[in-house]
Amino acid sequence: MKTLLKHSLLAFTIAVAASSCIKDKGTTPKKFSVSKFKALLKAGILQSKETQPRGFSFVITQNGKWVDTCSGGYGYLVGDRISPMRPELEINIASVTKSITGVAALQLLKKNNLKVTDSIGPWLPAYFKAIKAVRDITFKELLTHRSGILTDATSYEAMKLLAQNGLENPAKPAFYSNMNFALFRAMIPYLYNKSFAQQTEAAMLPDSEGFENWMSQNYIAYMQKHVFTPIGIAEALCKPDGPSAMAFNEGPKLAYHQPGDWTHSSGGGGYYLSTMEMARFMAYLCHSETLLSKEQQAAMDKDLLGWDEDDSHMTIIGRSYGKGGLLVWDGGRGIQTVVVKYPNKVELAVSVNSWSGTKRQLSVIAKNAFNDAWE
Repeated sequence: MKTLLKHSLLAFTIAVAASSCIKDKGTTPKKFSVSKFKALLKAGILQSKETQPRGFSFVITQNGKWVDTCSGGYGYLVGDRISPMRPELEINIASVTKSITGVAALQLLKKNNLKVTDSIGPWLPAYFKAIKAVRDITFKELLTHRSGILTDATSYEAMKLLAQNGLENPAKPAFYSNMNFALFRAMIPYLYNKSFAQQTEAAMLPDSEGFENWMSQNYIAYMQKHVFTPIGIAEALCKPDGPSAMAFNEGPKLAYHQPGDWTHSSGGGGYYLSTMEMARFMAYLCHSETLLSKEQQAAMDKDLLGWDEDDSHMTIIGRSYGKGGLLVWDGGRGIQTVVVKYPNKVELAVSVNSWSGTKRQLSVIAKNAFNDAWE
């Protein structure tokens, strides 16, 4: 069995205790069938809309090891030639990036002896000139989308406007905003080496554009050194590195879009990884302490730090933890992604590179397939 981890993990026995959450009345699930999960998931993806996706790919892992893949349809076009979708083809993973940025944030909080309830103020660039309400936002509020930020903009200019104008909703209700994670693009260089970041800021300003480029590159450099390289991903970028999956429509007339370079709008989205590499990230996150300690992993799950509540469903054997991504462009072209951690040490990574006009509920499709895959 091909492994996604560099070192073998200890074998374990799946033990599912009897509970009120059972498949059928009087029946407790006994054995999980990967082959059945694969078949049901494939059928669910293909049958979820009147139109089928132009291309899709998913990877199933268990105990930190690759167990199966499935893919079909278009990956990208070169002239009039179609290259197929496959698990090894890079795709813009959209907001699944947030889970990866969240892991980096938790690493750096530990490095600096910070709690998730500490405020972000000391780690913002000075030239943002952030007012108190913004400085008082906590890391947890960003990681759980309860910061009072409503904008979906992710540029540095938008960050500065937010910092100086204040919160759009001081009551801080739950509200999904890409800015919550984009801010880590600016903060991670400070969290990693505050004195060097401060010196660089002072030396480069008033050339704010140059300094912003520096922050973006240092965010990516940190992610590479401390997230991707340790799990065997040699180079991860926020722009295409060779052929990558295009975003297609599902209408009668084929249309497509290449998502392009997200380097300067990353943090909450924009990384290019293959479905297999998303699965590798999940395997290391869930079955080793290479990225996070067991204590940090438990905190991530408990408070949904970098997970989506809407993608973290209760299954028949317990709660799953997931993160979905969606990008849509004019002309009905789009991409959807999702990663899920299931309670029986199974993980899933899914990519769909087309848009039907409405969202495919990938985590719901996967939950239903998971629940029905027990025998």
